[in-house]
Amino acid sequence: MRHLSVPKRQTQSMFLQLAERGWLAPRARVLEAGEERLLPLSEEAPAPLPAPFEGLEEVDAEQPAPFPRRWLERLPQWVSEEEIKANEGYWPNAQEPLGDLLLFKLEKEIQQYAQEIALAKLAHHRGVRAAFWDRGVEGEFRVRNLEPLAARHDGEVIGRVELDSLEPDVRTELLSTRSRVREHGVDIDIDPGTAFFSHRLQTERFRTVDSALALKERLGRPIAVADPYCGVGPALAHMLAHTDLIGDLLASDLNPKAVELLLVNLARKGVTDLPDRPEPLSEVSPGRFVGIADALTLADDPALAGRFDLLLINLPHDTLHHLPHLLPLLRRRSTSLVRGWVVAAEDDMDEINAELMEVLRPLAQGAPPPILELRRPYNVTEWLCRFEAWLEFST
Repeated sequence: MRHLSVPKRQTQSMFLQLAERGWLAPRARVLEAGEERLLPLSEEAPAPLPAPFEGLEEVDAEQPAPFPRRWLERLPQWVSEEEIKANEGYWPNAQEPLGDLLLFKLEKEIQQYAQEIALAKLAHHRGVRAAFWDRGVEGEFRVRNLEPLAARHDGEVIGRVELDSLEPDVRTELLSTRSRVREHGVDIDIDPGTAFFSHRLQTERFRTVDSALALKERLGRPIAVADPYCGVGPALAHMLAHTDLIGDLLASDLNPKAVELLLVNLARKGVTDLPDRPEPLSEVSPGRFVGIADALTLADDPALAGRFDLLLINLPHDTLHHLPHLLPLLRRRSTSLVRGWVVAAEDDMDEINAELMEVLRPLAQGAPPPILELRRPYNVTEWLCRFEAWLEFST
């Protein structure tokens, strides 16, 4: 292929001038040649090149094979083209990267190719340590059933057979579901194999910070936050990243494995005097309550009732049932805020909105009604929805 050889210091200027004239070869790479750079020329580029390129040497050079832009382009290494074509439309383009983990779901029509899909995805996503088939959430704590399929070991992508031949401690380390994600500059330790976490909700967490900042401005002081379904603490990690946003704090979950990671994430954000391991809810420092607890019983504690300004209810399948039990946690005689999430079918939304407006009152003066906002599809018939209520209890 024809290339223009240019001194390294002139690469950018020559590249831009060729691009302006439409003389760069599409999807071809700039190559290195010692102190020179080789700019790929399109078939439309005249020969010889006119000014300002005259005097520069033109050379023939072979372009490397183009880097696959989609994981599916790698699948033929493991699955025949005939099989790929026969199952067109079922191959999972979507996946959820979580730190150095990659999770994906499979339609039943292609579950027999789970191993091959994992190998292709791992080969394509070079920063991933291990790939897992996400079989959905299960159990009381809605923990994902993750089946390990492939991992990267000594720079090579290996499947289950090779993994089984490794030393047990090496295999355990490679297939650990513990990882760390980064959201808007905030590091969060997670383990989707033991505690629920969704990277797809990071926008919701970012918007929670916006609402918390608005509440702080309205009250003129740091706010007291209650997050009784906090999981590993992603929402709190985002809020604690803002200096003097949070004063008093309630961070609890019923899952001890989630609280184990919560302690790590809170410590990273400056919360002190935390226990070394998950323990029942206690006041770890003045005004800061952390630990394992049943959200339905929190308001029975006089130390917690009427203490908080912001209440987060992230239990989308049971929010409506739990809501009346949690409202007593909110402070009286000042503005308070509830942000919650609900999984609902579109046909049920009018009924749910009516229930929310009945339970979430009295509204603060000028506040909009707390109605469901569609956030994203949850499944083929239901949506994950959000509501926000600005309240003001007189007594």
